Order: sequence, then C-alpha cells, then structure tokens
Amino acid sequence: MYDGMKRLQIQQLRAAGVSVERTAEASGVSPRTVERVSSEERIEDPEEHDRRTRRRMGRPSKVAGYVGQVRAWLEAEPDLAGIAVLERLREEGYEGGKSAVYDLVRRLRPRKAADGVARFEAVAGEFCQHDFGEHLVRYEDGTRERIRFFASRLKYSRMTRVLLVEDQRTETVCRGVVDAYTYFGGMPLIGVFDNPRTIVSERKGKHVRWQETFAWFTVECGFSPHATWPKRPREKGSVENLVGYVKSSLFKAHRFRDRADLERKLAAWHQRVNEERPSRATGEVPRARMMLEAERLRPLGLDPVGFTLRYSRVVRTDGFVELDGLRYFAGFEHVGQAITVRVGKDEVHVHVGKDAPRVHPRRPANGKYSVLPDQREELLTKDGARPYVKRQVLMDLCPAAEWFMTEVRHRRPDHWRDEVDHVFALLEGHGEPAVRDALIEAGRRGVVGAEYVEAILGGQASREVSR
Repeated sequence: MYDGMKRLQIQQLRAAGVSVERTAEASGVSPRTVERVSSEERIEDPEEHDRRTRRRMGRPSKVAGYVGQVRAWLEAEPDLAGIAVLERLREEGYEGGKSAVYDLVRRLRPRKAADGVARFEAVAGEFCQHDFGEHLVRYEDGTRERIRFFASRLKYSRMTRVLLVEDQRTETVCRGVVDAYTYFGGMPLIGVFDNPRTIVSERKGKHVRWQETFAWFTVECGFSPHATWPKRPREKGSVENLVGYVKSSLFKAHRFRDRADLERKLAAWHQRVNEERPSRATGEVPRARMMLEAERLRPLGLDPVGFTLRYSRVVRTDGFVELDGLRYFAGFEHVGQAITVRVGKDEVHVHVGKDAPRVHPRRPANGKYSVLPDQREELLTKDGARPYVKRQVLMDLCPAAEWFMTEVRHRRPDHWRDEVDHVFALLEGHGEPAVRDALIEAGRRGVVGAEYVEAILGGQASREVSR
C-alpha cells in the first residue's frame, strides 16, 4: 500500500506527460501500479488521503451513527458549513474528531454549479469587506428574534468583526465601519460594500454617486469606498460570502438561551475564528497573518468615540431643522438657508454662519424638539403669540404638563396667561428635568396652579397641599 505522497508523485509525473515506464522507474513502482494510480481520483492533500485510508482500515468511525442526521441537515441547508455541522454534532453528543465530520460533509453535500465569480487575492492592508445580514433566531424557550448584524472582514488576514445592529441606515454603516477598524487596529486602503443600497444615491455604469453623508464620512475617515452589486458576479472580485459564513459558523452552529447568551457566544466566536481556528481560505490563523497586515493598516482620520456625521438641512419656516423626525432650533433669521448639521451619538451640532455650532441633545427631553435655554426668547418674538408659544413649550415637556395647562386654562380662565408666565419663569430658572418632575408630581396630587409647582420645586413636595 503506497501512501498519499507517493501516489501524488505518480499522478503529477503522468500529468506532466512522463511515460508509464519512466514514471515507474522514477517512483520505484511497477508500470501496472502507475496505470492504476493514474486512473484514481486526483489527490489534493496527501495527509488527508492517508487519514481517510486509515479510517477505512481501522475501527468504524464515530461519525457513522450520525450519517442520517447530517444528510437531513444538508438537504435542508445545502450551504451549511462543515464547522456548523461539527458544532451541532457536539451538542448531540458526538465525541469523535473533526476530520471525520468534514469528510462526511464533503461526501453528503449536494453538488451545485459554480457561481461564476472571478476571485483574486489581496495584499496586506488593501481591502476590507463590509455587508449587512440578518437571521431569525429561535431561543430555547420558543421565542424568536430577527437579529441584524454588520459584518466586516479584512481580505488578507481574514480577521472578522460582527456588530449587532438595529437597522441598515447610513449612520449604522458608518458606525459599523468605525467599530470594525477600531477592532482591527487600523483601516485598509479600500472598503468594499456588497449591495450598498443605503449608501449609494445613484449609479450609472461604473460611476457611483455616494450618499452625501457617507461620502463625507469616507473622506474624513481616510479610505476609498468600492461598491459591488447583485446579478453582476464577475464584478464582485474579492468579495466572498461573508454573511453566509457568519450565519453558518455562528447562528446556525449554536443554540441560544436568550439574547444575552447570544451576545456571550458572539464574543467567544470572535475569539475562536480570529485567534484560534485556521482560515479555510489561507490555512493560517487570522491573528498570525494579522502580524503582517497590521503594519499596513492606517489610523482612522477621526475620533472613533466622539466622531460626528455631516448632514445638509434647510431651515424650515418655524426656525427648526428636522432630522430623523426630531427638530432642532436654528433661528428665524436662517429660514430657507441650507446649513450643516453634524450628528454624534448623543449630540447634534447645528452650524449656522460663522458662529460656533449650537449643541443640542440628540434625544430631546420632550421627545419632539430641542430649543436651548438662550434660544427660547427668540421663539417668543411674534406679537400676540407669546403666551401660546410659552404654553406649548411647557406642554411638550410631558403628558402631565399638558394636563396641567389644560386644567389651568379652564379653572383659572382669567389668569391663565399669568400662570403660564409663572411656570415658564420656573422653567428658565430650574431647567427642563426639574420642572417636568414637578409637573408630574402636581398631576399625581391633582393640584393646579403655578404656586404648587413652585412649592414642589422648593422641596415642599412632602407637605400636604390642598386643591
């Protein structure tokens, strides 16, 4: 019995056009053996050939009892990765080696046609692939959750990062990219985005017009974006099925008790695929190849923690700019002007003219709009509207405030303007959170009047207050 290396040598000599007799002489075997080995299936990996031969000669494989189960899995999910099958079998009690499982998967997997994609390799620090994916997870208690994620992978080292997200908006793309490049320790020359509908405004032939906010982000960050598209397989080049890899090796390979368990296993998955397991594409552990790639990665051109995204907005007739359904006051003098709004994780910076930007909370306390304390006076400039504007500002603080102002209007119809002025002055002096809490407490007690709000703010909430 000749080993895999000897058989590979024979096959290579015959493939190069060497005669049977010369091959037999060079290999030290008979011409009949040369003819027989030449007609066998081509050997790609001599060591794997020898392992399979030893398994056939030795005791029955431990995986033999799971053939039916594996066949059913592959019929239901033809693209299920070998590692995913191994993880499932471990959960079923399988105690054998991984090679036997991978061999079984290769034999049982339904064959499919080639995808026609022209692949090419990258040099260190050249490409990073980015894509969105989603998977419907069923937890052990039967509940289901659709998990959305943003996946990134460096083409050369195969270092991979997965971030759980809520949506596929432009801001989510940008924050996912920053998260990945921070995790990798730097950024490559080119970011490749698979089917990037949310970040492309227009495409004509090879020309791509990127969505404005994303375009500014790439300039400030310092990398070049590249788009690939569905139904254009040869255009995809180095882009591989990143989403499919994440699904098969993470979501399909594990069972999850709940969302917290999923997040724990995601952290362990990062450790396993980046630090421990050799990549099937390179045969090396990504962290090992990362030692070569790291020196080619460049630092981000922005603060990964406090960076903001640039948007253009036109100031409305009411002096506000709108973003994601929320409004931020810019001023009446800028009505109709196109201005720059920079959006951070917790703040919105409104840039008007050459003045310093006005910084609003990203999520206003009233859930509708933001007016800074020193901007409120400008809202009250319109003749005759002053008490109504003040009242609206107060009513927008919370539902209890709307109840309070409604009761004031009907219980004190002749003095409601004075009541509004009084409570508004308290707002100016104590701030929105304190006045909102005081109005909630007034509503809880069922008392109406500015004097009660002032008493609550003065620390008299514990005193019994009559109507």
